Amino acid sequence: MKWHLLPLKLIKYWHFIPMYLALRYARLRSRQTPQLREPAAWGKGISVLIPESGTPDLLLATLAHASAALAQVDEPSEIVVMVNGAEPELYAELQQQFGTVVWLFAREALGFNGAVEAGLKSVQFPSVYLLNSDMRVAPDAIAQLLPYRAPSVFAIGSQIFFADAERRREETGWTDFYTAGGRTVIYDKDPGTSQVARGGLYAGGGSSLFKTTLLQEYMADSWAYSPFYWEDAEWGTRAWMEGLESIFVPASVAVHEHRGTIKRRYSAAEIARIVDRNALLFELRHHFTDLDGIRAAGHLCNQPLQTQKDLRSVSIARDVAGMRARNDAVKNAGFLFHSVINRYYSPGSRPHLPTILWVTPFAIFPPAHGGARRITELARRLAPHVNLVLLSDEFDAYKNCVPENFALFTSAHLLQARKDESGKNLQDLRTRMSEHAPKALRYELRRLQRQHKIDLVQIEFMEASCLVDERIDNIPFVVALHDVYLDGGVEDAYQLEVLARYDTVITCSEEDAAFLPALPHHVITNGAHDRFAMSQASPAKKTILFMGPFRYAPNHAGILAFLEFSWPAIRANHPDAELIILGGTEARRAEFANPLLDQEGVSMIAEFVDPASYLAACALTINPQQEIRGSALKVAESLLARRVCVTTRNGARGFTDLQTDALRIVDNWLEMSEEVDRLLRDLDHRHALECPSATARKKLSWDDRADELLRVYQCLLPAKFCKDLPHEP
Repeated sequence: MKWHLLPLKLIKYWHFIPMYLALRYARLRSRQTPQLREPAAWGKGISVLIPESGTPDLLLATLAHASAALAQVDEPSEIVVMVNGAEPELYAELQQQFGTVVWLFAREALGFNGAVEAGLKSVQFPSVYLLNSDMRVAPDAIAQLLPYRAPSVFAIGSQIFFADAERRREETGWTDFYTAGGRTVIYDKDPGTSQVARGGLYAGGGSSLFKTTLLQEYMADSWAYSPFYWEDAEWGTRAWMEGLESIFVPASVAVHEHRGTIKRRYSAAEIARIVDRNALLFELRHHFTDLDGIRAAGHLCNQPLQTQKDLRSVSIARDVAGMRARNDAVKNAGFLFHSVINRYYSPGSRPHLPTILWVTPFAIFPPAHGGARRITELARRLAPHVNLVLLSDEFDAYKNCVPENFALFTSAHLLQARKDESGKNLQDLRTRMSEHAPKALRYELRRLQRQHKIDLVQIEFMEASCLVDERIDNIPFVVALHDVYLDGGVEDAYQLEVLARYDTVITCSEEDAAFLPALPHHVITNGAHDRFAMSQASPAKKTILFMGPFRYAPNHAGILAFLEFSWPAIRANHPDAELIILGGTEARRAEFANPLLDQEGVSMIAEFVDPASYLAACALTINPQQEIRGSALKVAESLLARRVCVTTRNGARGFTDLQTDALRIVDNWLEMSEEVDRLLRDLDHRHALECPSATARKKLSWDDRADELLRVYQCLLPAKFCKDLPHEP
């Protein structure tokens, strides 16, 4: 931009000088701290509000279905019909048939925005279901929405089907957006067959439940969108901007006849112009594209004359300035609007239980590495005792995950806040700690603490430990260290300074805990699902299993050392021996290629798989890890599947005091070769070792580990919650 030419351009665009100044103001104010709206309970009682204009034939079925839906709601309820632009006499028969309905009339056509705003003045309950007069709700449609009325939620939308089942589903109720050519484009996504509730950009104004008072406020501020279209997108975007959420509930169904009335009042060309005008207004208010400054003024001057007249007033510019400044402030603080659809919700409220927020920088579904398996297994066992909320980075890694996985959590909030690139594991720890606590993850952590009334936060992995900086209101913070990286080096002081800010530190082994003598800490070792009762003795086939995803560098280094120093001798003594490596999807990366992996008898499984079938088919497992911290889940998984595990001493961290012959600890590669050789050679000997005691199995089980973690929470949570948690036996 040549700034000396700016005054000349503004003379050319003089009609839009107020808009230009509004955009400049918004840019200057965009660094302000975002102000989140205080979450509030919904209250009891449902109003159904139907804006109607000249279609009594459609309204008959709509009222019948809405009445049936309210009959399944065990709360006070009402139906309000706001008739506008139509003669009251048209509705005389319906008024007699539906005598309990509240009927409101306005002679003039108010448009959608005006009709809803007028109707809201007469509803009496704190929840209002906006229903188009050409929508047919299922009998349980409204009841299905009610369990999701959390204080942090503004709106809850139903799933929409067309009455014509052959018609393409461009309207579903699950809303998202993208940007193109200076416009924000909103559209409905196909939710598939899953019934799991999830986030959406907004809840549609034709079949959704809203907080009444908040909708009244947002409605008053969306007058510029009159007479129709984009109002509901405005409400939902503003709610997210203020820290509140919109939810799409597939189990709540509405059928759309799609016989709207606006075509009788407006030409197709005028409808298209209004839709485009409102898309432009939405972009000016919310700034999702690069339409800004003098470019925006020029863009406005190229619009149809009526659109220019609609958008050039000082009042429009004033509203744009305030809304855009707040929206930009939220985005600058780290909020990712594209993440709103990556949220999953479970029905039902359990306010008598504490609400625990778990934060992980790594994806946990599918549980493709030890840390993810630990988190998911503990979550399954904690979910009955606490309200678990999940905040996770690495959304891209969840793309093949089914939504039903998130049923463990009251809600799950997934971000793609950083790009995980090959080679990042070579960075020093301090750099990794910085990159795994990005701005977007920090913002969402602050928002969830406040909006979801979190009682305790647990941060997973040392890499994300700097997130303790975002603690609010003295909420207890726990960090779960899957690995303790203290090694006497220059980074130790920084790590200890960060860890000292936590209320307690959880480690996965006593060996790791020894590095933290001055810090409050608890040891909760890794465990496994107890498959012992359904398992059988190992087969005679000489299959060795290594469950070592290459995502964790010590797995890759350990198996290469085993292949170099032990495998040749084992293979020489047992030519029919086979080694199966569960290397995970990362094993496909070029950086992990090595000739040692191409030896005879070695098979690589380069994808995520459930290890159960591989454990059942193997003779024994190995754990050749050398330099590790934490403890290896693969040890517990092997023993509880009735398989002997031959491990290095470092690989046995966390389990060295386990009194069982099924764990064979060796101190060098020769011992590893000899131990594996004997186990493959002597089937009776191997079978005799495969049965750990009941005491050992209990110590290895996730059930026992979960009880230990609940007792940690019991020590940290406010006293009013302690009575609801298991006590030390």
